Amino acid sequence: MVEATVSNVNDIQHSIASIKDKVQALYIPTDNVMASAIPALLKVTNPAKLPVVAGESGMVRAGALASIGVDYYTLGVMTGNMGADILEGKYQPATMPIQIQQATKVLINMKAAKEIGLDVPAELLKDADKIE
Repeated sequence: MVEATVSNVNDIQHSIASIKDKVQALYIPTDNVMASAIPALLKVTNPAKLPVVAGESGMVRAGALASIGVDYYTLGVMTGNMGADILEGKYQPATMPIQIQQATKVLINMKAAKEIGLDVPAELLKDADKIE
């Protein structure tokens, strides 16, 4: 594992360029700076044929290869149901059980896979949502 730290969008291309020959793929956690800079990141990773796996689906929609993460729509529904339970008097916020989304969603950007020359295995594609 190789770590690269960025403090703002201007650091991204330099940081990724400094590690691109030392890694086989990048994992980008859920981070607002990184999410806003996916196009800048891809300017370095795509020519290097370096897969970018993201912590959330918005980054995949912006051009990253894939994510296995929470489904923010499902998380929003869970949160809304919790709010409704509080408003209906079923729970007090202080005593409401903590809920964690159990299901994760695999999302694969097929255009990104093609861009870096990656053949995604059929077994992986079988249950994944795909962006064409």
